[in-house]
Amino acid sequence: MIVLKFGGTSVGDAARVAEACTIVESQPSPRAVVVSAASGVTNLLLEAAGVASQSKPDDLSRIVNAIREKHFGIAAGITDENERAAALAALDQLHAALDAALIDVAAAGILSKRDSDRIVATGEKSMSVLFAANLRARGTAAAHVFADRVIATDDRFSAARPDRVRTRAASDDVVRPLLGQGCTVVMTGFIGFAPDGSTTTLGRGGSDYSSTLLGAALEADEVQIWTDVPGVLSADPRQVPDARVVPAISFDEAQELAHFGAKVLHPRTIRPAVALGIPVRILSTFAPNEPGTIVTRESSGDSVKAVTAMKGLMLLTIDVPELEDLAAAAALVFGQLSLDRVEIVQVSQASSRRRMTYLVDGSAGGCSRVTRRIEDALRDSDASVGCTEDVAVVAAVGEGASAQPAALAKMLGLLDRAGVPVLASSQQANNVALVAAVPGRFAAKAVETLHEAFIGQQAASSKARRPRRSRLLGESVRVG
Repeated sequence: MIVLKFGGTSVGDAARVAEACTIVESQPSPRAVVVSAASGVTNLLLEAAGVASQSKPDDLSRIVNAIREKHFGIAAGITDENERAAALAALDQLHAALDAALIDVAAAGILSKRDSDRIVATGEKSMSVLFAANLRARGTAAAHVFADRVIATDDRFSAARPDRVRTRAASDDVVRPLLGQGCTVVMTGFIGFAPDGSTTTLGRGGSDYSSTLLGAALEADEVQIWTDVPGVLSADPRQVPDARVVPAISFDEAQELAHFGAKVLHPRTIRPAVALGIPVRILSTFAPNEPGTIVTRESSGDSVKAVTAMKGLMLLTIDVPELEDLAAAAALVFGQLSLDRVEIVQVSQASSRRRMTYLVDGSAGGCSRVTRRIEDALRDSDASVGCTEDVAVVAAVGEGASAQPAALAKMLGLLDRAGVPVLASSQQANNVALVAAVPGRFAAKAVETLHEAFIGQQAASSKARRPRRSRLLGESVRVG
């Protein structure tokens, strides 16, 4: 059992949908597909929702027509006349529901998160109809399924959290019977259903998340995420031109990379797969014969796999005069940051100096606001608060390498010789990542320096030995 997920660029037009269908047909049955909206459509839907709330009918008409043209252009690529006609009829129903939702928003004069989710879901629903129709036109039995019948969530609209127990039950009721009939199931990504049946969305990385949630519910052998990049890269290619594909990483390494800024996977995306040990493979629809990156429970090798950076952070320091005051002060700081919904990236403690260091999201109002709030929370203590803006965290990720003695010392030495000042550093207890906080303007230089030292020497020989995807297709369901 394989679950394949295709992102927006992979289904961006009729030609891309046809290529994605070819990839699906190359995989053994049973199989399920999860699709995003066609590239650009989600942004258009959000724009339409905003314009509707502002009562701008001319702009709204223009945007809605652009959405229809995008979908009708993809429908034109369906080769069977009957399937094309059926798909167009289904699209008409979806677009009529979209119009009704936009009318409701215009009448209310405000866009609620509930209405936003209802509107945005049109993109994924339309693509699932189009993708399934394309498969049937090619002679492959297929059925589309809307995930607001399958992926159960709470009612946090626009950022819903899934309920895996209810999702498994819904998958058994809706998806398994179709698979048993020999159908390729094409399900919408990104969306789910609240306890009252309303449509919800899963937030950032939602379509990838949908694929692993479905994979876990169906106890899949593998989840494949097909996107516009050839796999997990050893660095951002915009910063490091010779960045290469990492052939294999562990779940822990993937989560650390995602947490510290890598764009391929959102940290929560792979959690459902982690729980059941289901491997996740990252592949490119633009290079389908390449092996991509496989994410499994165990790490392979003892080298740094990738270097990444997250910018736009603040570095908070809390100093207390007495060691016994540290725990109480830390609890107050955590509580205040939680109340203010400030995302914490990393925390470390230097007990000898009675200091706690917090790397936090810098979009929370800047140092002046955050410092004021923390000082108010600590007003009954003698703690002092420091804050530095425009900080980046640089992480060298690799279980084996970071476990080696003096690994952090080597990293700090490299940065020192490159003239990169280090504001804070740590070697994580799980030995997955070496982490350093640096001024934001030095982030790119830090990544380049560490990539060249830890990975650059591996690139040429590894590239020559890397197998092509065509040699791995036969083992895809056996991995892990």
